[in-house]
Amino acid sequence: MESTVFVNLTTRAAAATISGIAAPVLSCRLQTALDLTVSFIATSGDDPALLTGSPTFRFALKATATGTPLAFTNTATPTADSYVFSIASVDSAALRTAIGDQPSLSATAEIEWTISGVVERVSFPCLIGQAYIRTADSAPDPTSEAADAWLIAQLADRINAGGYLRLVNADGDVFHIGLNTGEPPV
Repeated sequence: MESTVFVNLTTRAAAATISGIAAPVLSCRLQTALDLTVSFIATSGDDPALLTGSPTFRFALKATATGTPLAFTNTATPTADSYVFSIASVDSAALRTAIGDQPSLSATAEIEWTISGVVERVSFPCLIGQAYIRTADSAPDPTSEAADAWLIAQLADRINAGGYLRLVNADGDVFHIGLNTGEPPV
């Protein structure tokens, strides 16, 4: 998935547009690639430009603003006037635990840059959607499911209304086992 965010260096705020009117909401999906283009502007409406000096970057997705990163990169590829943060697969054990079986997870995206020892940060909302198919998913096993269904049907036929299981051995002997007390019927 690809997204673009504009960072106003005067207000230290992120926006979805160069005019700074709309707040960004980054959207990505579990187990998919994410490319986030970040453009730095001096004030709203200015042309984007690369930062001066030799900036270092960190980009993280967190469940909460102060939480541990669920996905992370410290590499930003400069273009003519922006930086691209790439995460090959938005995935981690912590992210899978946090998202569980929910359709999505509201998280926080944070960009951090350091120039000459001065650290700056900006954060904004992120919505991480559930994976279409997780790598651990597999096809159902119809043989196993059919065997389970057969076993359940056989047990249902053998349990009588009195709460006893009726079993017949190879010799034709009938055994009744009480399901509540363990004692045979009287």
